[in-house]
Amino acid sequence: MNEREPETELTPEQQRAVGALPRSIEPPADLWPGIRDRIRQGNRGVGSGGWSWRFWVPLAIAASLLLAVGVRLAWVRTGSWSVERTAGVPRVNGAPMGTSGTLRVGEWIETDDSSQAVIAVGTIGHVDVRPGSRVRLVRAREADHRLALAYGAIHAKVDAPPRIFFVETPAGTAIDLGCEYTLETDSAGRGLIHVTGGYVEFAAHGVRSIVPLGAYAMTRPGQGPGVPYLEDAPAALRAALESFDFNRGGAAAARQALAAARAEDALSLWHLLVRVEPALRGEVYDRLAALVPPPAGVTREGAIAQDQSMLDRYWSLIRRIEFRRIILRGIREIDPRTGVALPRTSNRD
Repeated sequence: MNEREPETELTPEQQRAVGALPRSIEPPADLWPGIRDRIRQGNRGVGSGGWSWRFWVPLAIAASLLLAVGVRLAWVRTGSWSVERTAGVPRVNGAPMGTSGTLRVGEWIETDDSSQAVIAVGTIGHVDVRPGSRVRLVRAREADHRLALAYGAIHAKVDAPPRIFFVETPAGTAIDLGCEYTLETDSAGRGLIHVTGGYVEFAAHGVRSIVPLGAYAMTRPGQGPGVPYLEDAPAALRAALESFDFNRGGAAAARQALAAARAEDALSLWHLLVRVEPALRGEVYDRLAALVPPPAGVTREGAIAQDQSMLDRYWSLIRRIEFRRIILRGIREIDPRTGVALPRTSNRD
């Protein structure tokens, strides 16, 4: 992460706006003969009966467009978000803040053990900065709302198209897919993400984890994100995944995860399928297929060969089943293998 904001480039939308501006502004052609005559007579056309509104209106519109583009560029280059104190006395760029303030690109907000603040993420959401945290505003662009969490914890809630809001950490980047989540990291860069709405993608070093509603993923600097797991995943599965991801557990840890997994843990096995050594992919696929039968068009050979379209199709089925389980929890019992509602049981003797 760089402390200095890189040179700002115009977005495609801004480039189109600038390109649409006229190269020059000429009086309408039908007025030119009269203007030419006045010039010849020594009258520049600025007195009574001079240039009409048909000249001045286009000029005013062009000036307004130039002003709007200039204001937009100024916002992009010196972007800032508002911040409010919710407890104690947070510090913005080293200075104690009042009830509210402004966080500019490149500035840090810091909270001690007794302070807390909330950052407005432009107009798309907000981030609660928990006690004992240090957060920097990296970018405040229309298509790139970006924070950096050095340490501590934040709770983010964003309502925007995917891949607009990002949070950088020492272990990688959390990419919002339209969601709500808590992200924490300690002073050594070890972290945990917990998604409570939608999905988050966490990526680093060419590795990515898609963390859905109701799931966790551990993160470690230099190693990327771990395999996601559900809130109620068996302890044996969580331990096996941690060993596989961060302690060089290898094939032994992967097999322990397969043995401990339930049908509900298909999301973890799907991630394992793309991370284990090729020789082990068949075992992972067979266990996954036994727990959640693959959808039409997905074959064992294709999945083992990492056919992306097949993997995506399998993932779509897994997340659809899990979404139904969460949404209908307490209302209907959902078969974790198929996503189909199970028959209601009768209370009669």
